[in-house]
Amino acid sequence: MHMWGHGSQYRKGPDSLRGTKPSAIMRLPCYCCAPGCRNSIDHPRSKPLKDFRTLQTHYKRKHGMKPFACRKCSKAFAVRGDWRTHEKNCGKLWFCTCGSDFKHKRSLKDHIRAFGQGHAPHGVESCEDDDDPAPSEELDDGYSGTSQ
Repeated sequence: MHMWGHGSQYRKGPDSLRGTKPSAIMRLPCYCCAPGCRNSIDHPRSKPLKDFRTLQTHYKRKHGMKPFACRKCSKAFAVRGDWRTHEKNCGKLWFCTCGSDFKHKRSLKDHIRAFGQGHAPHGVESCEDDDDPAPSEELDDGYSGTSQ
């Protein structure tokens, strides 16, 4: 399915996805091998990870080297996707119409959902110390602020 974005020659429809399901071994619950880890089988309240891919990502995040560093704040990351997401949002603040500010867009959405009436996204501000400050961006994600 990933290749579909690379051109029509890769789009063969849903039938092309047959046989791509992971083997049974990939779906087994997995435990971390690091001593003292909460996801280790030796931990008294161990909690297994759902599959092998989740185990790989867990091990990288919790026990592996962190080769990716944010260019703004120098925070280190083990997973490239985490680093890229962080760099996009590092130094930004999201605002609510009530005056509250949030480091994470998700936190603003949770705030609006929790308090409802009178709360809505107000804008985004960059906290960088550049000579050319970025203009304030509006939150346009289709979220109306009403609870359902």
